[in-house]
Amino acid sequence: MTVDRIPIGKFSDITRLSKKALYCYEKKGLLVPVQKDICTGYRYYTPLQIEKGIWIKALSALGFNLNEIERISEQDDKNSPEITEMVAGRLLEVRKELQRLKMAERILSSEDPFGELFKMELINWSIKEIPGLRVISLSGNGPYGDVVSRLIERLCTEISSASNSGGQVKVTGPVMSIYIGEDCDETGGMVEIALPVTGQMTISDPEISLKTLPPVKAVTVIHKGSYGNLGMAHKKIYDYINEKGLNMCGSPRELYLNDPADTPEEELLTEIQYPVED
Repeated sequence: MTVDRIPIGKFSDITRLSKKALYCYEKKGLLVPVQKDICTGYRYYTPLQIEKGIWIKALSALGFNLNEIERISEQDDKNSPEITEMVAGRLLEVRKELQRLKMAERILSSEDPFGELFKMELINWSIKEIPGLRVISLSGNGPYGDVVSRLIERLCTEISSASNSGGQVKVTGPVMSIYIGEDCDETGGMVEIALPVTGQMTISDPEISLKTLPPVKAVTVIHKGSYGNLGMAHKKIYDYINEKGLNMCGSPRELYLNDPADTPEEELLTEIQYPVED
């Protein structure tokens, strides 16, 4: 005897999807039962839906959201450019989360977790004159980690374009973040990413600008350690500025002096600059 209707309880057992999850997928239109009893509301699925249910379970375990799962499940070619891009994006997110977890493991397993949490080294304190700087820049709003990475990638893409390649455009300094937003919190806000350049620059991205940052007098210090501790470093600079009786007169900057892709977290160097006036 063939089975053409599978009750929701049995379907849940086969696919390892909870009834609550199945109700959610039904509401989303991702996995809709073929029959719903008018009187009891009991739901039935077909054997052909089992494979889709298993796919949903597996993709969910990999961290894809429901919109992504729907797009993947609708594609017959699982190696299409769209799905390849989605997989690459999810892999990047997983690697970022692994880095965060490794940092958490290191801190929690140390002899002094709370001391380790804000461990940093602040060196080369100074008040100096910073000259004007010709840069290409791009602004964005959102969680700092995500928005900074995204904006840096766009600036690098612009510099490496065919119209700017060949040696006529050169990067002359480290990438910097300029925190320009007043409405921000611990998750993020408005930030401008700038990259110093020389040469005849051709701009194709309408959101990227070529400009000169004005010269400033600034309190500067180099932070050695995880980017996660930069907030505490900024706090210590605030304290220093107040102790010296200085007045802040511009947006703070962070200059990333080495590449996090090939530098241990504890060796990362970030120069922090706070424009001030007497």
